[in-house]
Amino acid sequence: MIRFRSPIVVSFRSLLVVISFLFLTLPGSLLAQPPDCLEPHRTLLSEYKAFHNANKYHSDAQYLVQTCWGEGCQGTGDRVRGTMFLLRIAIAYKKILLVDWTRPAPLTNFLLPNDIDWTFTGLDPNMFHTHSTLSNQDFDSAIYSGHPDAVAKLKATKVHVVMTNQHFYINTMVGVTPVDYDRKVDIGSCYYHFLFKFNASVVERGEQHLRQLYGPSPVDYIAWHWRHFDADWDKEEPVLISNLRATMECAQKLGDLVGVNPVQRPVLLITDFNIFRQFVLAGELRKVVTLNITARHLDHFQTEQSLEVFNDIFVDLYLMSHARCLLTSRSGFSKLALWMAGGQLLRCHRDMIKCEEEIVWR
Repeated sequence: MIRFRSPIVVSFRSLLVVISFLFLTLPGSLLAQPPDCLEPHRTLLSEYKAFHNANKYHSDAQYLVQTCWGEGCQGTGDRVRGTMFLLRIAIAYKKILLVDWTRPAPLTNFLLPNDIDWTFTGLDPNMFHTHSTLSNQDFDSAIYSGHPDAVAKLKATKVHVVMTNQHFYINTMVGVTPVDYDRKVDIGSCYYHFLFKFNASVVERGEQHLRQLYGPSPVDYIAWHWRHFDADWDKEEPVLISNLRATMECAQKLGDLVGVNPVQRPVLLITDFNIFRQFVLAGELRKVVTLNITARHLDHFQTEQSLEVFNDIFVDLYLMSHARCLLTSRSGFSKLALWMAGGQLLRCHRDMIKCEEEIVWR
């Protein structure tokens, strides 16, 4: 059992602990999640917040660390959903969840801690770079099969470092509170907001773009995410005009539903189809607008690329998550935007071609 120790000397690290605790618990023990966060997840997260804040710096604490220290971490949505998945594991096994990226840059350049401090602040980073006493095979055997020997090893492990892109909402783990598949969008939003909030630099740039496109006052708008995979591959993939027409018809339906006229307030396109983005920037489509941003894949890191290049990835997410409605593609980026949004956007999203709500999750 982890308990508080009575410190005799107030050290600098102790001061960090106090500051971190106050920052993450004021006011009271309120969570930063949406108020309609479903049970039992709201209670689980509230209890885990108290556990994490009380024990992050305890000498007996055990850590589950999501990292990206090299290549092969995959894209933005993949990484974040993996962190949300590990949060469920950390809750079940009473582990302190930490998150650390070095590629392409520290995560805190883009997203900050919200209800818990998942950074290495106040801890010795070297302790997380030592060889883990738990193999990935034993980790998987413990959480998916509940094998007694593997579970015992996991419970005894001080630090386990892992990079996973596992889907947040799967229910194939043993001893982990399940996620209702029919409410996975809402529940996912709760877990996301428990962990993350936008860095102020992302918010500032996102708001600048919105004022540029729609004027100085906040307005409802329809966003459209089109994952075309051009940021992944060098060649341009063909496009069916019938699919584009279906997308614009779906945008019109959503606009009619929420009182947004795409002629008067054009649809905001977010896409990795950079050639098409330039086409829209040139004013060739009267019902669509976009930003002068060249999409990049987070995992396709080049040393000469500046932090601003990757900051724009999260600016795109900010703009999507603040839309009134969203046209989605079959991409983790679309899912992530919905989780980031919460609220009314969770009730107003459709697949960009079939104009169905559920297909984004298949």
